[in-house]
Amino acid sequence: MRMTVNKKVLYIDNDSTCRTMAGAAFEHEKTYTCHLCENGIEGLQKIEHIQPDIVIVDYALPDMTGEELYIKFIANTKNRNIRDIPFIILSTNGHVDRSHLYNLGFSAILAKPFSASEIIEFVEDSLVSYKVKMEEVEFWETIREAKDFLERVVENTLDAILTTDKKGVITYCNVAFENLLGYRFEELVGKKVNFLFVDGYKEVLKLYESLKRRNKISKYNTRVYTKKGQEIDLLLSIGRMKDTGGKIVGALVIGRKPETEIDIDRELRDSERLSTIIETAIAVNHAINNPLVPILGNAQFLLQDKNIVDENVRRRLRIIVKNALKIKEITHKLAHISRPVTVEYFHGTKMLDIEKSL
Repeated sequence: MRMTVNKKVLYIDNDSTCRTMAGAAFEHEKTYTCHLCENGIEGLQKIEHIQPDIVIVDYALPDMTGEELYIKFIANTKNRNIRDIPFIILSTNGHVDRSHLYNLGFSAILAKPFSASEIIEFVEDSLVSYKVKMEEVEFWETIREAKDFLERVVENTLDAILTTDKKGVITYCNVAFENLLGYRFEELVGKKVNFLFVDGYKEVLKLYESLKRRNKISKYNTRVYTKKGQEIDLLLSIGRMKDTGGKIVGALVIGRKPETEIDIDRELRDSERLSTIIETAIAVNHAINNPLVPILGNAQFLLQDKNIVDENVRRRLRIIVKNALKIKEITHKLAHISRPVTVEYFHGTKMLDIEKSL
């Protein structure tokens, strides 16, 4: 797999033969700009100055080890925004503590001497690994932002929102619900919801039977108790909450005083829709991305093994990496869905149009 975008490579090695070979190899590829230096101090200065896409450093430099250079790079606060640059470390015959170096943060270890094709492959594979890592970070950041957004929406809405588990035990309520009935969060969570209703368990049972038939209740008039024991009228919309496998896990309740009923159904649908988007993104990550990462990692690790010389095997490994990255791209798009759009797939069966849903 050949890179199509010009990348900056910094090669740090006092071995002039290897340095010359590396420079010529990258110059021949035409898709890299290779910067060469022969000691650690100069290497650290160039990292800060040119901000390379990848660094290749020999373990045994004249003024420090490659490991020490990497630690100095990480510790320098000026490099805060470029700390994720992938590093390949060079070692004569590969005689280093590989586990220690990987745990430290190095992306790959290349044994010296190496051929021009080997160093190009190592760089390309390390850049692919870096891309996968960054996509994983971005994916989880998107999930976190979506979760934070949903929490802000719920906490700042004027509607009283409450959730229960499938046994009717309160699991959450927002500030509006606390203000409406006068309870504090900790006074509600963990208690059976029936104590809030004037008709108690009888009312809850009626709602439960209605939900079994319709899955959703709209504009339901009821009377509830405030903390002070006052009875007030409340207009409820209730929907079932399901996990990523479609199993019912509880109920979402949105309440208002009757005179403010106009938008309650719409907001219930919006809340359910946003929750579904987040749940789908998380499910995709666990079901697809988690097993995909070791697949990519192992394929790339095998590509870095110079003992695998069968070109047919290496070609197949590159095919695995290429198609795994395509799957990764699809799951990344799923995390950015903002308005689900469906299209007809086959004889009335609909499926999500990912591109139109972004």
